[in-house]
Amino acid sequence: MSPSVLVRSWPALAAWGAGLLQLGLGAGAIVKGADAADRGIGILLATGGAATLTWGVLTLAKGRLATPRAGVAVALAGIVLLVGLMLVGPAQVSFYPVVVSAALSLAVGVVSAIALRRLGRGRRSRPVARTAARTSIGGLIVGAFLLAGLVTPALAATPIGSDAPGASVNEVFMPGHGHGGH
Repeated sequence: MSPSVLVRSWPALAAWGAGLLQLGLGAGAIVKGADAADRGIGILLATGGAATLTWGVLTLAKGRLATPRAGVAVALAGIVLLVGLMLVGPAQVSFYPVVVSAALSLAVGVVSAIALRRLGRGRRSRPVARTAARTSIGGLIVGAFLLAGLVTPALAATPIGSDAPGASVNEVFMPGHGHGGH
């Protein structure tokens, strides 16, 4: 089995991780936002997170990159909104979930841009980055474990995650925000 077969589902998984983090960060900005700008960027980020999740679901369901242009668009929008959140409300945002979401968005954008380039060159005879039909279940499981290892602590480091019961992991990423006693 080739390495490419193992990682075909990973763009969809990256979109899910980025989208979940954008939803968490957006919800935190809405709920804990100091002013209208915080809440506005939170609404946009949560909406972008939902769009990114949707793209990931469609990609896995179709077995190929679902509309590579949309993949580039959700990736760029996510990164821009994450930067906007850092500029508008840096005091209430942990750097870790922003970096993880931006990195996952960047991966989605790069893979989508490569697929667009291939389409532009007229390589329609070759499938564009298949992700489901001939995806290795082992690759999907490995990707899910890797993604969970990145996204779970990043979600815990969002403003909403820091309020979750038993979120003492936040002491690692957001000192002073955990609920565990040391």
